[in-house]
Amino acid sequence: MNKLISLLAILLSCSSALKAAPTAAPHLLGQWAGVLPVPGGSRQVAIFVSQQADGTPTAVLRIDAHRLDNSPMRVRNTADSISFVADQAGCRFVALPVAEGQRLRGTWQQPGFRTVLVLDHVAGASAAPVPAATFAIEEVHVSSPGSPNPEVGLGGILRRPAGGGPFAAVLLLPDAMPASAGSTESASSRLLDNLADYLLGQGLAVLRLDDRGLGRSAALPAATASAELAADAQSALNFLRSRPGIDPMRVGVLGHGEGGNVALLAATQSPAPAFVVAMAAAGVSGQELLARQTALVNRPGEPDTAQLAWQTRCAQRMAQARRDAKQQLAAGATPEQVQVRVAQEQLRLTTEARKRNDILYKQQFALLEIIRHTADNAQAQAIVANMFRQIYPGLAPATAQARAGQLTSPWYRSLLAFNPQAELAKVSCPTLLLHGAADAQVPAATNLAALEKGFKSNKQATSQQLDGVTHDFQPVLGERALLAGTTSATTTSEETLEAVGEWVAKRLK
Repeated sequence: MNKLISLLAILLSCSSALKAAPTAAPHLLGQWAGVLPVPGGSRQVAIFVSQQADGTPTAVLRIDAHRLDNSPMRVRNTADSISFVADQAGCRFVALPVAEGQRLRGTWQQPGFRTVLVLDHVAGASAAPVPAATFAIEEVHVSSPGSPNPEVGLGGILRRPAGGGPFAAVLLLPDAMPASAGSTESASSRLLDNLADYLLGQGLAVLRLDDRGLGRSAALPAATASAELAADAQSALNFLRSRPGIDPMRVGVLGHGEGGNVALLAATQSPAPAFVVAMAAAGVSGQELLARQTALVNRPGEPDTAQLAWQTRCAQRMAQARRDAKQQLAAGATPEQVQVRVAQEQLRLTTEARKRNDILYKQQFALLEIIRHTADNAQAQAIVANMFRQIYPGLAPATAQARAGQLTSPWYRSLLAFNPQAELAKVSCPTLLLHGAADAQVPAATNLAALEKGFKSNKQATSQQLDGVTHDFQPVLGERALLAGTTSATTTSEETLEAVGEWVAKRLK
């Protein structure tokens, strides 16, 4: 209990640090200016840092002849970095001071774009006027059905626009996974961070809760089934409806991955949310979904190195095909003949990929079938570990055994038995089903079609597929990036933010 009290005290002190002036704030005051590299050119950028009456640092972003000009920014100064976040514009700058504190060097990020930015302190320049507060931050606790005491329930952060409201609100649910594998730095968490900033800038209050067993929700045991998470989500929705300044008739939920399925489950309960956004939610059974994974041995959130290696080989072969085509063209071949050479290689790769995935699917489906029909965990783990070593000959025995243990856990057994189709017809509220066309984890071709079938009686349901977007709604890596050894994109696609923002805005009207 003493450890829990100490942890809560630390968390509360961290939360209050957002409202109090950091001890190192004075060296930040004034104007910071530099050149922002952008596709096709550059722009002059400046950040003006001031202090409010209570000593809280605040800032204004100015970019000449750009829509981000004069945007208010939050400032957070920690021992590790200094961050400036323009919530309304959806961009941020995270930097470290260099050159004896006279220069800030770090990463500038906005939807669909990320680059290195260097800002120098402008000697003698006055700070910009202190902008009005644009949002309020509040640490909250939500009672869970499994724990009636809110102090040991679900903890998180509620952010809302400044003013009295009442504001529409949205609960954000991450791609669910066992607590031991969860991470606040996961791709799903970064996606929700970007969506939270974007929606807050659109005038919505945003609630993010820590996963069971982690952070502010550490006192709760990890969930063993989606039904538990759906009950937690319904509790969080009721919490939002009861908050002063929140419009109880305009409270919705947005979920990503398994969080999308949790959002849909929560929408089957009464009272239903005002709207649901399900991003990359599964439309097929849990067994079918897992069997289609390109590498079942990966832990949640772990990069699929085998798939990345395959993509890199494909990129290398296509690059070679294009080089061969140029040589043929130089040797007198017609453009039509050259196009045939490239198209043939593309067709061969597509055929190889289909065969590769079909073989892997059959092997993994059989493996998961054994788990479903073998109640004895020790026996199931021994069989599964042996099958893993046959499917993946290079897999270390210890890794095979560890992954077999995870797949036979209560969470995964529940996932294997889960079938979303049974509940979809019960969702009657406005719903957006959003998928990335390049999603290899929850392929749109099968899952979005299945979801649309389940929602055929819901006239308020909308489905949308975004081209060139992955499971985590990041731009798909191009051939050049794969050849350079880049393993993943790091930013949420701007099309994703706009698709969600525009749809939610229409529903709230």
